[in-house]
Amino acid sequence: MKEVQGTILGIDVGTSSLKAVVYDLTGKVINMNSQSYTFSTPKPGWAEIDPELWWEAFKKALKELNKVSSLNKLLAISFTGQMHTGILLDENHTTIQPTIMWLDRRAAVETHELLQKLNLPSYQLNSTYTLPKLLWLHKHYPEKLAKVKKILWPKDYLRWRLTGEFCTDSTEVLGTGLYDFDLHKWAESRLELIGLEPEVLPEIRSPFSEGGRIRPELAEELNLNPEVKILVGMGDIAALLGGAPHKTGRVVCSLGSSSMIFASIPKDMSPSLPGDALYTVNLEPYKLYGGVSSTTGASLVWLYEKILEGQQKGKDFNDLFSAALEISPGCEGLCFIPYLAGERSPYWSDDVRGGFYGLSLSHDARHLTRAVMEGIAYSLRHLIDLYEESGVKVQELALAAGGIRVPGLVQIIADVCGKNVLIYAGQDTVTKVLYAICASALDLADFEESLLSTFGQPEFIHYDPTHSLAYDKTYRIYRKFSDFAASCADYYKHD
Repeated sequence: MKEVQGTILGIDVGTSSLKAVVYDLTGKVINMNSQSYTFSTPKPGWAEIDPELWWEAFKKALKELNKVSSLNKLLAISFTGQMHTGILLDENHTTIQPTIMWLDRRAAVETHELLQKLNLPSYQLNSTYTLPKLLWLHKHYPEKLAKVKKILWPKDYLRWRLTGEFCTDSTEVLGTGLYDFDLHKWAESRLELIGLEPEVLPEIRSPFSEGGRIRPELAEELNLNPEVKILVGMGDIAALLGGAPHKTGRVVCSLGSSSMIFASIPKDMSPSLPGDALYTVNLEPYKLYGGVSSTTGASLVWLYEKILEGQQKGKDFNDLFSAALEISPGCEGLCFIPYLAGERSPYWSDDVRGGFYGLSLSHDARHLTRAVMEGIAYSLRHLIDLYEESGVKVQELALAAGGIRVPGLVQIIADVCGKNVLIYAGQDTVTKVLYAICASALDLADFEESLLSTFGQPEFIHYDPTHSLAYDKTYRIYRKFSDFAASCADYYKHD
C-alpha cells in the first residue's frame, strides 16, 4: 500500500438507521456513528418514509464523528444502502410522496401482472422491487407519477444531495425491475407501462466511479475535505462480499432483517433447479449462487415487539431470547414458518404466510421464542438442501450482520444445518466493502486485496451432532408445514 495520509468514510443507509464508519487507510475502523429513524405504516403491509430523514441522519452522523476527530482529512466517501426503495423527484427536484419502501407489499397484484406481461423469472421482479410500486402509483395516483422527472435510490439520493449529480450503479439496478439482465442496460420500454420517459432513469456507472464533486457549501458545513472523492458505491448486495471471504464450499449468509445467502461457484458452472428458487449474481471477481429470505431477523423483532411486547413491558431483548435456550433442541416438535411478509427464496410468493405448528397448552413464551429461532435456522437449511440438489456442495457456513448477536442463534443454526459456522465480520458487512472500493479508487491496492485485508481470524462455532436427531424430526415437520403454507398461498392472494 502506498504511503498516504488520510481516512475513508463509508455510509450505509439502512431500513431503520444510517451508519457512518470511518476507516484508516489500512482498513481499520477508527470511528463510527449510527442515527436511527422510523418509517410509517399507514396500512397493513405498507411502509413509507420521508427521504429527508436520511439526509438529516447523514448530517447528524457526520456532526458526531467530527466531535471525535475532524473529517477534513477524508480522501474518499462511498455509499451503500437498502435497495428497491425508489425516490421520485419532480422538475424542481422536490421529493414526490409517498416514498414507498422495499419492504412494502402493496404492489402484489401489480407484480403478478408484470411477471405475466414481461415473462421474467421471479428473482428479476418481486413486489419488493421498484417497478411494481411505480405501477401501483400509476393506477392509484397517476397525477403524482406524471410529475416524476428523476428516480433515485437511497444511497444515490444522499450522494445527489452531496454533489448534485444524478447516477446509480450496476448493482442497484438489479433490484429495480427496470433493468435488462441480458443486455446489461435499462429496459426503457418498461417505462411505457407506467407512462414515464427514459430520461427519468439516472446514468448507470461502476461502483468504483466518481459520483460528482462535493458542493463547496456542504464541504464547509460538514467540515469535509473539499477535494474528497465521492464514489458511486453499490447497493446493500455488498453484504454478499463483506460477510466473509468467499471460497468453494462456503455459504455466506448476511443475517439481517432479511437475509442474503450466497456461495461462490466456478464461472463455468451453471447450477439449476426447477423454478427460480436460487439464482446467480455476478459480482466481480465472483460468480455467486443463492437467494434471499424475506423476514429472518425481522421475525425476531416481530416476536419481541408484537407478541412478547418486550418494548412496552421494558423487557430486555437478549434476556428474552436467552430464556428460550432453556427449552430443549427441537422445541418439543413446535415449529415456526418465518414467512411474515411472503417469501422470496425458495417460493417467490407474496401470498405465502407464516405461522406456528404444534402448539399445545404446555407451551409458553420461551417455546414460541425458541421456535422462531429454530424456524430461521430451518429456512436456511432448506436453502442448503437446494444447494445440494443443484450440485453445489456445502461444507461450511459463514454468518454475519446483526443476527449473530442474538443469544444462542448461531449455535442453533450450526446444529440445525449440521455445518460448522465461521464468523468473520461481526455486524458490519457492507461498509468494509465501501472501504475496499475507496482504497481501489485511490490506487492504494486493488479491490480484492483491500477487502481481504479487512478480515481477521474467524470465530469458529462447531455444530453439536448430539442435537441432530431432535432437529431432524422437527425439520421434517417444518418442511411439510412449509409446503402446506405454499399450497395455501392462493387463498391469501392479494388480500
